[in-house]
Amino acid sequence: MADLNQPSAVVQLLIDRRNTPGGLKRRISTRAAATRAKELAGNALSEPTWRRIESGEKIPEDRELVLMAAAINDLAAEVIISPDDFDEHGRPAAAELFREWIRERTAADPALADIDPQLAPESLQQMLQKMLGEIRELRGVTAAEKAEMEKILLSNVESTLKAYGAQLRIFRRK
Repeated sequence: MADLNQPSAVVQLLIDRRNTPGGLKRRISTRAAATRAKELAGNALSEPTWRRIESGEKIPEDRELVLMAAAINDLAAEVIISPDDFDEHGRPAAAELFREWIRERTAADPALADIDPQLAPESLQQMLQKMLGEIRELRGVTAAEKAEMEKILLSNVESTLKAYGAQLRIFRRK
């Protein structure tokens, strides 16, 4: 007999984003996504549980949705799932939990120590976390080279913000 369970709209969003992760990346396998989720939070989300959620057999808890989104974002070409996506798909508690997870991740990263996670938009925090993660995972690059790349990335962001601030000051004087 056919299974009539269908994943919820928010789970379908996660499935869609996992299957089309952007850029030149191919789909992210369930196994790879579940493995990344396990790396992020221990045994909080196993591959069988992930599959049950995607099949509609299990209604996901908010923390499971957050782990799924975080794992997909980490493996995608760019940040493709935001807390706002959870709000838009009727899971506001998961959205807030995702926002808190992003803030905690920013606060825990020494390279992002100068960023106030309460003030910086989650989208900016997610992009910086993603880019720093990519730098840290580069192969054939020394630790010193990675540190220099991190420094340049954060310096460029700071320079852009300072230039924008200078433009605002110029326009305020008029």
